[in-house]
Amino acid sequence: MDKEILNKKIQRLVNHFHAGDYAYALRESHTLLKKLPNNIFLMNLIGSCYQNLGNLKTASDTFVHIINLDNKNFAAYNNLGNIFKAQKKFEDAERNYNKALEINPKYENAMVNLGNLYFEINDYQKAIDYYLKSLKINNQNALAYYNLGLVYQSIGEFNDSHKAFKEALKINPTNTNADKMISRSTKYTKDNSHLEKMREKLKKLKLNEPQKTNLYFSLGKAYEDLEDFEESFKYLKLANDTKKKFIQRNFENEYKTFKNLKTFFKENEIHNRETSKKKIIFILGLPRSGTSLVEQIISSHSEVYGCGELDYINKIIRNNLYKNNILDKSKLKNIDQNKINNMSKEYLDLVEKFDSTSTVFTDKAPLNFAWIGIIKLILPNSKIIHCSRNPKDNILSLYKNDFDDRLNFTYDLNDLVQFYKEYRDLMTFWTQKFQNEIYNANYEKILTNPHDEIKSLLNFCDLNFENNCLDFYKTKRPIKTVSSAQARQPIYKSSMASYKKYEKYMKEFFDFID
Repeated sequence: MDKEILNKKIQRLVNHFHAGDYAYALRESHTLLKKLPNNIFLMNLIGSCYQNLGNLKTASDTFVHIINLDNKNFAAYNNLGNIFKAQKKFEDAERNYNKALEINPKYENAMVNLGNLYFEINDYQKAIDYYLKSLKINNQNALAYYNLGLVYQSIGEFNDSHKAFKEALKINPTNTNADKMISRSTKYTKDNSHLEKMREKLKKLKLNEPQKTNLYFSLGKAYEDLEDFEESFKYLKLANDTKKKFIQRNFENEYKTFKNLKTFFKENEIHNRETSKKKIIFILGLPRSGTSLVEQIISSHSEVYGCGELDYINKIIRNNLYKNNILDKSKLKNIDQNKINNMSKEYLDLVEKFDSTSTVFTDKAPLNFAWIGIIKLILPNSKIIHCSRNPKDNILSLYKNDFDDRLNFTYDLNDLVQFYKEYRDLMTFWTQKFQNEIYNANYEKILTNPHDEIKSLLNFCDLNFENNCLDFYKTKRPIKTVSSAQARQPIYKSSMASYKKYEKYMKEFFDFID
């Protein structure tokens, strides 16, 4: 095959890969590989396609095969590291990234991936070090600057985070995720240069819908800062309406899972003998209900390690108790002590990777509210803190922010209200089932009476009162959620009854809540 034609075909496949069309890139790469057997580049591309399509086993086998053909192929070691990282096998991931760097000490992809790994396990100084190392090799790496900005933002170093995001934008102005991150920790004024730059981007740059959505959410936030709520809501509605076009919005499987949980735990009592000395404090509820604030308070305690928002429980339950994307009642009914012990051990082993010396950890994944019964089954000495706030404020806050795929119900007000109803019904069930084992942390009460509420919260967690918990905003632990800026401020009450500013635009939905 002519070299120029081959290069064009491969570049076309790479373009499809970067555009997220993994099925096409995979199919055509296999076709081309038949003409070019054992082409290492194509095989790496095929393995990466399998990884992005969720077929981690075949992806892993592909990269191992490449290494068997060429044990100096640093890209394959790096890609294999990505597989292990996705599987939460952090030591294996670290070893493969380091092997890639041993072969090629200037391989910036492995440096960035090591930074990502350390960021995930909250070793943020190592994460920063590896991002900076990669930038010494290539100071035009927009992704390294962007990820560096995320780390700085998570530890409250907002000036450094803004510098990093701005460097990323100099290299790639269409990375509007960086604009969105800047907006989260900016208090806008009318003459703010970033506000004007975002408006100009919408006019002048050729952006796809996800890129525009980031700017719409950011402008919605900016105009709220300016107290122009009509303009703010215009952009928020535009953001949500645009996002709805490219996400999945079928929540029937989730609602069926909620129903299956209520049916099982209504008919069955749970029994387990706790063997672990580790105690987990689960902080859950609807997102934007004060979960970040509560975790920041508790993890400021000297005995507590704050893990942040973990997806471990959700993945363990899905891997063990799901069938056809729905919780399987028969699997739950037939669960035995061996399965319970394995699920418990898997979770505790993952948490222990953050800090093997701690005995008390927080897990602040809001949607874990669905799993309260299973949490009490596999980790019976865990503490459950349910966060709640004024439902109108909660729904408005969800509508104002952009989230990951598990929160696709937040981009349509009808979906939001329906999900709120399902959440409320399930929480009513859990509260009746575990009457004295769920602590309700009310956001408004914490804001109006912090000393007494924090004391009561710590008492429930069997922790002595410490003044550090009142000064939670000084704690430097990473916060990786949209609340990273708010949770680093002293108690403020401006978020209470904030729905009134938007009431005329959302009256129909607020009336339904009433």
